[in-house]
Amino acid sequence: MTRVLIVAAVAAAFVAGTATAPGDPAGARAASSDSLTLSVGDRVRVEEAAVGCRVARLSTYAGRIFVDCRRAGPLAGTYGAFLGEREVLVVRFRGGRTAKVVFRAHHEGGATKCQ
Repeated sequence: MTRVLIVAAVAAAFVAGTATAPGDPAGARAASSDSLTLSVGDRVRVEEAAVGCRVARLSTYAGRIFVDCRRAGPLAGTYGAFLGEREVLVVRFRGGRTAKVVFRAHHEGGATKCQ
């Protein structure tokens, strides 16, 4: 469960504006009152951490848009977070392209720990 909280903290840090956009000068950060608008296909990375995020449509969720955050490098055995308009998913990667949802929560609703 500790890893789930770490992944959720990384996703929260991204949303709070601690990530830098590709092409930003080193050390550039968004002020707390600024917003960074992303579109499907955009990618960001967290400065000084092997973590990145992308904006993607997930076909398994009716094409809804999610911010997909995960660590850099081989994915097998690692966790990722998908933050969407309706829900948050935490996944454990089984391989380079396959993952299992291990935790699901709906905004303003309940949460489910998946087996």
